[in-house]
Amino acid sequence: MGLEAYLFNIEFKEPLLEQDIVRVFDKIGMTHLIEKFEKRTDKNYGSYYFELRTENGLTEGHCILAPTDTELSDFSLRFSVVSPKTVIDQTFGLLKKLNDLKPINVYDTEIKNHVYRQLRKDKKVDDWFNGLEGTDEEEKIEKSCYIEIDVENFKLNQLGIMKRQIVTNNDKGEVIESGSTTIDHIEKKGLFDRFIGWVKNEL
Repeated sequence: MGLEAYLFNIEFKEPLLEQDIVRVFDKIGMTHLIEKFEKRTDKNYGSYYFELRTENGLTEGHCILAPTDTELSDFSLRFSVVSPKTVIDQTFGLLKKLNDLKPINVYDTEIKNHVYRQLRKDKKVDDWFNGLEGTDEEEKIEKSCYIEIDVENFKLNQLGIMKRQIVTNNDKGEVIESGSTTIDHIEKKGLFDRFIGWVKNEL
């Protein structure tokens, strides 16, 4: 989950029992990808993969359970940066449905990345974002990453986050997976130099 995806971490205010995971995701409209399912054992991690794939975009969910876990505390939710801009509304629609069913907190990882990249330019943290551990500033940044489930506020992009801007500018986009599929698409469409330009602008 690198620069090709917009990534959220979704935290349940009360953990979700493992046996309820598929039911809850089905209720909000996401499909369980059975072929990717990896059963948790007493020695191995388990993984659940979900998606909502429509003409508005592809929103992907990934849940990981440690060998000793019987409850799910959080999961990742993402979409490709080459998605149609309508994927934003689709994703926030999912978040609203989930919050109504099982209250959640939404942590926007891209806020943290954006802020720390700026701090790195100012030499306040190193190349690996180290340097603020245990400080009030670190705590403030962490708190700022929790966002309201408000799609219009998200689109305003007041911090000027690169990935938000890329997606909101995609009048036409591709309904494809994040990861290597997005990277392959960028290369095939001759967008690699443009993508690197976006990255350099952010870095």
